[in-house]
Amino acid sequence: MVRIPRASITLVLALFTLSPPGSALWAQGPDLKHSPYLGLGYVASIPDIFVGVTVLGLTPGLLGGAGLYADVKFTPDSPASDAYFRDDISVEQAEIEFGDGLFQEQSVWFSIDLAVVYAITRSFAVYAGGGYLKEERYREYFDDSETRGNFGFYWVLDEAASGSRVNVLGGLLFRASRHVVFQVGGESRPGVMVGVMLTFPL
Repeated sequence: MVRIPRASITLVLALFTLSPPGSALWAQGPDLKHSPYLGLGYVASIPDIFVGVTVLGLTPGLLGGAGLYADVKFTPDSPASDAYFRDDISVEQAEIEFGDGLFQEQSVWFSIDLAVVYAITRSFAVYAGGGYLKEERYREYFDDSETRGNFGFYWVLDEAASGSRVNVLGGLLFRASRHVVFQVGGESRPGVMVGVMLTFPL
């Protein structure tokens, strides 16, 4: 289930309040409905992925206001690169055989998505699509005897919670100025998508 933090909802409402549709800011062209353009930008999937790149292409003259959206998102750091990652210990061994206590969990994500965009008005467009999502789930345990890891702390891969899945996404694009488009949406996992793009007329 997609989780929508209150902070994201507040951000969207604030943007609409500060720059409501019909204001001079929104009237600056090119518009989403009639002007073909390319968009390049940044996207994050709250609360877990903060590195992502988006590409948006709209060709209203050919597709009647439709276009394509694509993104790639990933987690740059992984516990697997930690000096105290143990690939020779499983979750079952850590919990049952050793009786070590769970300290924290962390997921490493990679996703690539493709969606269809349709411009409803000159300032708003919706998008929906799907893609590939890979999750690697890690657990950090504490060993009381401090014979494993760094002062007893070490990471292991949770194979049962890891895997590849189909991602489903959808959301809204709204033009904030002549060259800036904001993005708000959601996806199957890990959460809410927020982003910003710079647009270039074609």
